[in-house]
Parts: sequence; structure tokens; C-alpha cells
Amino acid sequence: MIAKAVVEFFNSKLNQNLKNKNKTKIFIYPNLNGLGLALFIFFNFLIAVFYENNFGLLLSIIIFFIFFISIFVSHQNLNNINFNETAEYFLESEKNEKLSMIIVNSSNDKKLNIDIDYDNKIIGNFDFINKINIFSHPMKFKERGIFSLKKFCIKSIYPFGIIRTKIYVHLRSFIYVYPKAIRPPENLLNEFNLSNHNSVNHDFDGIEEFRRGDSLSKIAWKKSTINQKKNVKKFKDPKKDQKFILDLNKYPNIPFELLLSYSTYIIKYYYEKKTELKLKHNDNIFHLKSNSSSLNEILKYFANVKS
Repeated sequence: MIAKAVVEFFNSKLNQNLKNKNKTKIFIYPNLNGLGLALFIFFNFLIAVFYENNFGLLLSIIIFFIFFISIFVSHQNLNNINFNETAEYFLESEKNEKLSMIIVNSSNDKKLNIDIDYDNKIIGNFDFINKINIFSHPMKFKERGIFSLKKFCIKSIYPFGIIRTKIYVHLRSFIYVYPKAIRPPENLLNEFNLSNHNSVNHDFDGIEEFRRGDSLSKIAWKKSTINQKKNVKKFKDPKKDQKFILDLNKYPNIPFELLLSYSTYIIKYYYEKKTELKLKHNDNIFHLKSNSSSLNEILKYFANVKS
């Protein structure tokens, strides 16, 4: 029994040490205000002892406890803060876009007066009240490619401004910068039925009974008068049965970077319209569907593909 208890004790200690190793290290040190206060406490204590001044001793003890409490509160203010470390971000090149990041507060405590430092620049001061907090950082990339996020630093001087706490966060996240979307010339627009986004070029496909939400402009008034009830005209969408294929190999005369920009425009248009599209380039084939994962797969390819 004793041997079993000893083994269980050491196993629990080992698991605790492993958990602590995985935790983000919090660095705590006094800033200039804190150093000045520490020197004041030290010299005030020496003078109070030398002159046997009880008020000076009491003042030193009170300020020392404030200093000590500040260390504890500062540590708790940054404890249990985590980034989403493996997220993927998609940004368009040559465009000012905001990178939205998720910060998780895994404790029940509010995290107040927190600065976030990225690339040696403070990008904002935040109060994390909720469990899941989102902050945005504007970014702009001149060229397409795959980029890794630089080191983040979360720091705070809460609560009294005398102790600074820091966390360095190394994310394993990547930013996929895809080509800037450029509207193609008319011949390509016509080829993919994009020349007039607002046109309704549907074929008549019969009459059906009016349902709530149908457009009043589609009501067949003559038929409705005969049947003594509202009927609407039904139209067939030609794109529904038509399969579109975007084959980049068919356009060798268009500069490759410009072709990618045209393709990004077309891909985004079809995704917004929830229309399926097949993309071909060299021996690679992609299928654009209504889900975001199929779009992201193509944008990843556009971010890193070589001509």
C-alpha cells in the first residue's frame, strides 16, 4: 500500500511538471516606477530603523505589501491567456486587410489593461472580459506567398503601474497571401457568363402556384385571373445545369501573375454565387464548391504556385 502510494505521488508530480513545461512562461520584473519605489522602501526602512521611527517602519511595511500584491496580481492578469496557435489566415495581396486573431481566456478572471506587441510595435490595448476575445490587426502584403507570423508579446503593468509582466507567444500559424483580384477583360467575362452580374438571363419553364416570398414581378396576371388564384412564372437557370471549367493552361499568352489575378476574381465570383467550378493548372485539378474549405484550398495553391 505504501509503495503504491509513493508511486502514485511521483506519477502525479511528473504529470504536473510536464503540464508546467507546456505552459507559457510569464516574465515579471519592476519597471522604472517599480525600481524607484523599491529604492524608496529600502532607504525609508533604513532611516526608520536608524532613527527608531515607528511611522517610517509602518510606511515601509505597507508599501512593501503593496509591491508584493502587485507582483501577484500582475502574474494572475496574464495567466491562462492563449492564442489560437495553428490557425490559417487568408489575405489578398496589395490590399489593406485586417488579420483577426482569437485570444482565449481559460480562467474566470477578467484580464485588464493588456498591451499586444507585434514586430516591436504596440498594436493595441485591450481588456479581455470574455472567454473568447477577438482583436484585429491591419496588414498589407505587396506580393503573394506564404508567410509565418512573427513573435507576439503580451505585456501589462496592471494594476499599479510598478510591475511589468510579459508573455512571448510563438505561433505556428501561416498567412496565405493570394493574388489581388482583378476584373478580367470582356472576352474572359463572356466566356464565364460574368459580363453582366445583375442580368437575369433565364429561360421560361412554366407556371406554378404563388408562394410566400416570390417576387411580385413574376406573377402571371392573365393566368391568375383565369384560375382565380395567384400564379407565378417559373424560369430555368441555365447556369444550374452548366459545368464551368477554368483551365489556366489555355491562356499561355497572358502573363502568369495577371492570369492568377483574373482567376482569383472568377473564383471569388463563383464562390459568392455558390456555383461549382473546376479549376485546372498543369496536372492539378481543384473543385470549387459552396464550402469554404474548397475555396481555401484553391487560394493556398494561388499563394504559392509557380508558373
